[in-house]
Order: sequence, then structure tokens, then C-alpha cells
Amino acid sequence: MVRTIDYQVYTEMETDPQAMEEPATWKTKGVPAKPHFPVRPLYVVLAAAALFGIVIVCLFLSKSSEMAAETRLLRAEQAKVQENYNSSAIKSMEAEIEQTQSKASDMSTQMRKLQREVSRVSLQVRLLQMGGGDKSFNLHEWETKVRNETANSNWSDLSGHQYYFSSNRLSWTSARDTCTSMSSYLAVVTTEQEQDFIISKMRERSWVGLSDLEEESVWKWTTGEPVEQSFWESGEPNNEFDEDCGEIKENGKLNDIPCNLRRRFVCEKDNAGAQ
Repeated sequence: MVRTIDYQVYTEMETDPQAMEEPATWKTKGVPAKPHFPVRPLYVVLAAAALFGIVIVCLFLSKSSEMAAETRLLRAEQAKVQENYNSSAIKSMEAEIEQTQSKASDMSTQMRKLQREVSRVSLQVRLLQMGGGDKSFNLHEWETKVRNETANSNWSDLSGHQYYFSSNRLSWTSARDTCTSMSSYLAVVTTEQEQDFIISKMRERSWVGLSDLEEESVWKWTTGEPVEQSFWESGEPNNEFDEDCGEIKENGKLNDIPCNLRRRFVCEKDNAGAQ
């Protein structure tokens, strides 16, 4: 027995338009269909978010740069203020130290005077105890002789001139007057030899005969001679604190400072005057 296949059935199935247009559901039976979302609006949202993020980053970087610049400016201003404050504080401390040294020097001078007075009184007492001692002895003349010999021993010679180096500290005008009372004047430094000699003898920075008291910024020696610029310290004279009088520093350079400060001083005179 020969079986025959009904080709008409398959032909109709293959040529059915509805069957061709609609997918067969028998293959996916029981499997839920995937939901379909619109893709283009999602891309727009992502692009807008990225753009917004870029704008935020740019603004942040811009503000960070501005803040960094302001921070550097503030630090520079702070450093400048700190430097000025330190300079003023140092100047103030130096002035206080000089005042303290001046007071200590004054006290030391007063103590020496007191000691001399005690010695004088003690000597008088001993003379009285001895019954008057030598009638021809004059205490005042003896003290004057000792004082003159001591003063003369403090003078040092150089090239026909003599120099006196004080142990007490005075203002510039008082130092000038003291030199005048000893028939001398505040030292005038006009040669390197004189400069080297003075700094080898003095113990600390000292007054010399230099000022611009007669005319501001016109510096002269008390003898009327002009001042060689090479003798000035670098950057001096600067008249920073109303500085009208001159000192010689330990390195031999000249410096202008206020006249009311107390310094040791150097007097000068020629040998004829010393004799």
C-alpha cells in the first residue's frame, strides 16, 4: 500500500500571507516578550548629564585657580607684613638693649665715682689718724696729678696724632664736648691707616666726628672735611630713624644713627696739643 502526501496542505501553509507576516508563536510559547523602550531620549539625557558634569568641573577648576592665586597673594602679603614686623621688632629690641647698656654704663660710672670718693675719704681718715701726716701734702693736688697721669696714659700715637678711646658711653654731643674739654675733637677718619688703627684699639663701635647737623644729608667731619664714600657701610647713610650723627663700626665702616644714642667715642689731637 502506497501512502500519498497531501501537498496541498503544506502549500497553503507556506503561501499564507498571515503566516508569513506574523511570527510563529509556537517556538516561543511560554516565554514572555521583551519590553521595548525608546533609545533616543536616553542618549539625550546622558549627553546633557555629561555636559553638565563638564561645566561643573570647569567651574570648579576656575574657582580653584582663583582661590590658589588669592592664597599666594595673601601669603606674600603675610610674609611682607611679617618681615616688616620682624624688622621693627629687631630695631625696637636693639634700642632697648642700647638703653639698658647705657643705664648699666651710667651705674658703673657712678659706682666708680663712689669708689673714688670712698678712697679719698679713707685716705683723709688715715691722715687724720696719723696726726696730720706730712703738713706739705695736698690731697687735691695729689688727686689731680693721678687723674692727669691716668688720662695721658689712655692716649695712643699714630703719625703725629694722638687718640683717646673712652670707656664710658655718651651721646654724640656729650662726647664731642668731652673731647673739647681735653683740647681735642672727635676723631676724623680720612685714611685707611687711620681706620685700621682705630678699629684695632677700640672695644666696640664708637662715635667719631661725623654729622649732618649743619645741613641735612650733607655729611662732614667736625674739622670741615668731606667724607669719602668708600668709608661708609653699604647702603649708608640712609637716615632711617632721623639719623644725623656718625659712628665707626667694628669693621671700620661708618654708619649713621640717632645722635641721642649712647656710644663710646674716640677723641683725636696732634702731639703738640697733647704736650
